[in-house]
Amino acid sequence: MGMSFINWIGFAMLVLGLLLNEAFLGMNTWYDLNLGAVIAGIVYLVVGAALSLWPNASDTTA
Repeated sequence: MGMSFINWIGFAMLVLGLLLNEAFLGMNTWYDLNLGAVIAGIVYLVVGAALSLWPNASDTTA
């Protein structure tokens, strides 16, 4: 069970999301509730998780 290019893209998206979260953690960004940014962040993480778990077409194990 190897990782395809799509899985690596999803994994990179999740790592980038974690790094950006840590970079902006100390800032006063979230005092004003920005619902659009929250929804965009949730969608970004869901897409990253879906891509990292996407089944590989060459994996034939059942």
